[in-house]
Amino acid sequence: MIKRSHCVLLCLFLSASTAILSAQTFKVIQPPGSDPAYSAGILANSTLYVSGQGSSARDFTAQMAEAMHKVQQVLRGAGMDFANIAWMNIYVTDAHNLATMDDVYWRMIGSSPPARTVLTVAALPNGEMVEINCIAVTGMEREPIWPAGWPQGPRVDPPAIQVDDMLYMSAQGGNPGSDFSTETKQALDKVKTILNAAHMSMKNVLWVNPYMSVGGQYDVMGNVYKTYFEFGDTPGRGTIQVVGLPKGQHVVFSCIAGEDLGKRKAVRPRNMPPSPTASPGILYGDTLYLSAKSGFIPDQGIVTPQFDLQLRQSMRNLLDGLQEIDMDFSNVVFSTVYLRQIKDIGQVSELYNKFLKPPYPARSTLQQNSEPGVEAAEQISFIAVRRQPARTDEASR
Repeated sequence: MIKRSHCVLLCLFLSASTAILSAQTFKVIQPPGSDPAYSAGILANSTLYVSGQGSSARDFTAQMAEAMHKVQQVLRGAGMDFANIAWMNIYVTDAHNLATMDDVYWRMIGSSPPARTVLTVAALPNGEMVEINCIAVTGMEREPIWPAGWPQGPRVDPPAIQVDDMLYMSAQGGNPGSDFSTETKQALDKVKTILNAAHMSMKNVLWVNPYMSVGGQYDVMGNVYKTYFEFGDTPGRGTIQVVGLPKGQHVVFSCIAGEDLGKRKAVRPRNMPPSPTASPGILYGDTLYLSAKSGFIPDQGIVTPQFDLQLRQSMRNLLDGLQEIDMDFSNVVFSTVYLRQIKDIGQVSELYNKFLKPPYPARSTLQQNSEPGVEAAEQISFIAVRRQPARTDEASR
């Protein structure tokens, strides 16, 4: 028979354990053989953030299949599978492999494909030819969003996937035969149409990646883009010039939106003035979507060509956004590092992990293009999640 005093102690221990578990909302998913320099996946509440998964196989078909299999391993480690993915990015280093990539993708993904963005980039770590990252959700129904009259059928990406109050959108582009300004407007009109089909508007957008396959058009894109959003309340954004886009497009927009405007808040550190084209970050509930940051000093721009100094300043700029809402690097769950030269990945790994401590966030690293002479040696974007506070009231009973 257990004595009453022992029972009381046991109850206190269990209550304290419950409080500790309730405070730990992040779970690292690390399949055997995955790189310990970052987490293969981070499960934050019901959302899984999966690092870029690549392959060392010899030919592209085998690399693509292995990358998909590695994504699946991470998903299964969190009790999920392909049908749980809401949002996926596929990076390919040779446009000639896009058809093969699609063949393998559609053979493996199953009958409930996610929203998807495909980009041709200059280089990936370790000479890989393909890398895949994604966001998946468990415990909630996924609903594909199809605006009226939009094509459906086999091998067609859903325009968007809605999970609860979150909307994850496939990259949307315009007619590549149009001038760049018109193509930008056509792409953004498609974004707006998808949002309307989900009973949302451009005000609901939290995070945007404008991807461009041409240089010298940043201001042209920005002049069109800013007419779709309210000054000072624009989404978080990372504008990335890549090597190529599918169908010969010159600009596409990949977005994440949230249905409840009461949960949406623009985050702007004091040293960053309001902008017509991007907020430093958007907080939606407990999740912060931070714009991509480079190594600029506010009001001065980029003042040094040295990679390590630029990276340190990028991390400082990102930390400013985190600290504005009482977060820090320990809250980061998903990171994308865009490099001007893939050879700098060693310095990234060395310096990056001086700022971030285990459990490291899920991470993807790529060289976006081969443009020489650009000041910014890197850009980094973050998604961060607020950890739930410990339930100390239970522990004290």
